[in-house]
Parts: sequence; structure tokens; C-alpha cells
Amino acid sequence: MQPLIIDLKGKKVVIAGGGRIAARKAKVLDAERANITFIAPEFSEEVRELSVLRGYRLVERGAEAEDFAEAFLAILATNNREVNASLVRGLRESQLVCVVDESGEGNVTFPATVRRGNLQIAVTSNGSSPKLTRKLKRELEEQFDFSWISYTEFLAEYREVVKRLPLSFEEKGELLWGILEDKYRLDEKARGEKLGELLRLKQRLIS
Repeated sequence: MQPLIIDLKGKKVVIAGGGRIAARKAKVLDAERANITFIAPEFSEEVRELSVLRGYRLVERGAEAEDFAEAFLAILATNNREVNASLVRGLRESQLVCVVDESGEGNVTFPATVRRGNLQIAVTSNGSSPKLTRKLKRELEEQFDFSWISYTEFLAEYREVVKRLPLSFEEKGELLWGILEDKYRLDEKARGEKLGELLRLKQRLIS
């Protein structure tokens, strides 16, 4: 399995299922602003509330393979093993498919993810030990605290300025390596001073 970071904004996602697991997957995708459709004979209150809040479509019947024809991502999350297996057999091999109760039947799994601003860390055991995945996620959440949010915003701002400087590739790299010290993550004043130095350098170089 090869991890990929995929932009799902506006992409059509069809979820077969209307229960707890379907809602959990949808909440992950909701944060990515995907266009979600749920298909199931009945829906939990959690799914209905999310759909009302976000305007997601609910189709109240059993899902069929044709329902996924235009889906960028198909998620098979019914509570019936046979239904999930039957649906996946009817989908195109080129589609992105997550089968929640048998990951080997699909080609997409949802890793445990830690987000801190622009920093995103994903971890998975590829189904071998979900408990290990949860344990590692908790450890990563402690290791990468919320100071990383403002720090990664600073890194992005600093990099944008560096990219526009009339310097060599090596010189730009040296500037970018220099801000990876912990003091810039922990000290907002140090970040401000470092950015100020860079802006003064920019002024000298273009004047």
C-alpha cells in the first residue's frame, strides 16, 4: 500500500451505509469539504444531523453498483458483509474504494491522522492491529502539540518570501534549514525577528 495525500474538496463521495461507521467516515471527509451522498435503507440520527448541517444527499434505499458510477471515492460501510462484497465486485477497478469491514477488498484505507495546522501525520498498521494504530496516534498527538499550528503557518510564510528571492537554490535551502530549530516553534518573538531579518534581506537584494 502506498500512502497518498489527496485533495477531496468538491469531489463526489458515495457512502453505502447510514450507521455509526458511515457517519465516522463522513466526518473525516467533511473536514476535507467533499461532496457526500449517503445511500442506505435507513439512517442514524447522527447521519441525518450531519446531512442537514452540511446539505449532504440522503438516498433511502439499498445501494447498487450503478450508484457509484460517477463517484471519485466509494465507501462501502453497510452492516452486511455480503452486501459490501457484492457491491465491490460491481465497481470499476480504476475507482477508489474503501471497504470498511474487509480492507483487502478495496484499494483505500483511512489512516489515523494527526493534524497541526499545515502539518499532517498519518499512521496505519494496514489492518494488522487497529489498537497499535490508536496507541501511536495518541503518542503523536502528545509529541506534536498545538504549538505546531502557528509554527507551520510561519514556515509557509517564510518559504513564500524565500522562493521570491534572487538567490541560488543552495542559498535558499540554507535559509529554509535555518528555521527548523525548535526555538522558532516555541518562541513567537524569535519567529517575528527571523521573518523581519528575511524581509530586510529581500529589500537589500531587490533595491
